[in-house]
Amino acid sequence: MAGTPIQETADDEQDPTAPGSPAWWAARQDRAEPPRRIPITLGRIIAGALELIDREGLGALSMRNLASELQIGITSLYRYVAGKDEVLVLIADAVLGETQLPRPVEDLGWREVLEDLARSMRAVLASHPNVAPLFATAVPVGPNSLRARELILSVLRERGFDGTLTADVYTALAHQVLASVLQEPMNDFRAAGLATSENLTLRGFYRSLPAEHYPHLVGLADELTSRTATEEFEFGLGCLLDGVELRLQQTRTRHRSRNANAPS
Repeated sequence: MAGTPIQETADDEQDPTAPGSPAWWAARQDRAEPPRRIPITLGRIIAGALELIDREGLGALSMRNLASELQIGITSLYRYVAGKDEVLVLIADAVLGETQLPRPVEDLGWREVLEDLARSMRAVLASHPNVAPLFATAVPVGPNSLRARELILSVLRERGFDGTLTADVYTALAHQVLASVLQEPMNDFRAAGLATSENLTLRGFYRSLPAEHYPHLVGLADELTSRTATEEFEFGLGCLLDGVELRLQQTRTRHRSRNANAPS
């Protein structure tokens, strides 16, 4: 039987948790605010995937792991990317987009531009070593890659390189940078122990070889194992660009010879 209005008012006064009561307000103050959801964007997906790979390696990337990293449902993730392969392509291009030249190229010679670009690219790839293997399996053709490629080609063409030498120099430079980054873990290998022995370094291994069979490996053990990755890269880059300079001189000499022998 329904109570009278007076009874209902009395019942409300007896409930300490009734909405608006001091107990109700106190309980609300103790209640944690739900975390604000960060909007999902393609940029956030790429950044989250790159962070996951940097931390745990390429093998850790899956759509499920990426969704967990971003704290979203996997269905939401598929609204932006078709799958893991697409994510990897976008990551590779995003990493190349981090490359920055320290100086404007307008007043620099071709060698200075290539040195700056090679060092910048190497620094970027070295900061994401788990991503570097992606560039060894396919030629990147995303927008950031194309911009960098166009910059190199334009610098060389504007400074007197013919088409063939321009293309060859670009390819050789890209290979030099990538090889340096992929081989950088060898420095840890040299410093650490070989296989299961923590006491035998690569230098020690070379020194332990029979000198009658490997006289130069034994004799050059220090020289073969003393360079840092950066020192090795700079030596290789210098050799490459010295060779490019020689090729450029040869090409210009051939062109002058052809022009001199051409009928007037």
